[in-house]
Amino acid sequence: MNQNYGTTGIKHAFAMLLMMALEDENHQHQNIPYVSSTATPPEVSVGAEAKWLRDLILIVDPKVYEQVRKILNGSIAVPGGVVDRQLFEDTAKNISLILRGLSESYHAQYAVTAADGLTLWDPTCFPHPSCWRMREAVGALLA
Repeated sequence: MNQNYGTTGIKHAFAMLLMMALEDENHQHQNIPYVSSTATPPEVSVGAEAKWLRDLILIVDPKVYEQVRKILNGSIAVPGGVVDRQLFEDTAKNISLILRGLSESYHAQYAVTAADGLTLWDPTCFPHPSCWRMREAVGALLA
């Protein structure tokens, strides 16, 4: 693997982790079963899937997508533990909690009005925090 492809792989893997961290109003991470059950992303995404950033999954390197899906449906032992679906689910939950905590901490420290602040995680906005900010962050990783 060349250096450039390795860097792209890391960025695309992190983009997928962020997309899998999106949750619905019941705190379920709907992109995990989506990736697990979808062998290859459809070539065209429907508008309703855009709220889950599934239209951006189309940009993920196919080899990265394939490996994430393979691990979601199985496991791989690595030094220090096992990577499996449960680890992805735990990681998605932790990313969600961290973003929510950062958002609330920032807002409590710096916001003057309700519209101010970092707004990484709006508790009334599902399936994810500020959809445009999350979309921009994932898009930057996939660029």
